[in-house]
Amino acid sequence: MSAKSPTKAIFDSLQGSWRLKRSLNSILPGFPSGTFEGTAQFTPRTPGAHSVAGELLYAERGELKTDNGYKLRANRKYIYRYNADEDKISTWFVKEDTKQVDGKEEIDYLFHDIDTERVGPAVVCRGEHLCSTDVDLSYYEFRLPKSAGEGQKMDVFGVKYKVKGPQKDYT
Repeated sequence: MSAKSPTKAIFDSLQGSWRLKRSLNSILPGFPSGTFEGTAQFTPRTPGAHSVAGELLYAERGELKTDNGYKLRANRKYIYRYNADEDKISTWFVKEDTKQVDGKEEIDYLFHDIDTERVGPAVVCRGEHLCSTDVDLSYYEFRLPKSAGEGQKMDVFGVKYKVKGPQKDYT
C-alpha cells in the first residue's frame, strides 16, 4: 500500500467540524470590516463525476461583528472536490436559492483549483478566481504532522483571500 500524497492527506483531514475566526479588512467604505466567528463543517458527499474520488460540502455559520458595531449572522457553502487522477483539490460554488437535488446542494461553477506546494512543515496552496473585473487570490496553509500516517490529521489550517478590483478591495 502506497503512502498518501500530501494533497490526499489534506483532503481527508478536512472532514469534520472546525472553529472558524476570520478578520475582514476592507478598503472600500461601503464594504464592512470586522471579525467573523463561527463554525465550519466539512461533510462527505457522493462524488458527482467519475474522475472525482471524493467531495466534501463546506458549510460555515457564524456572526460578523463589524468595526462600526453591527452584528450580522452569516453563512457560506462550497463544495471541495478531490481528483485522484490529478491529485488535486478544487473548490466549487454552491447554487444559491435553489432546492436541493436528492438532499444535496447543487454545484454551480468552479471557484478555483488549489495548487499545492510543500514548504518546510507546511503545504501551501494557491487559487485564483476572476469575478467579472475583480480578482480573488486565495492562499492556503495546511500544517500536516511530520509523518502523515493513518490516524494522523492536521488540527489547524489557514486561508487568506485578497480580493482586488473596481467593485471589491479587501483581505
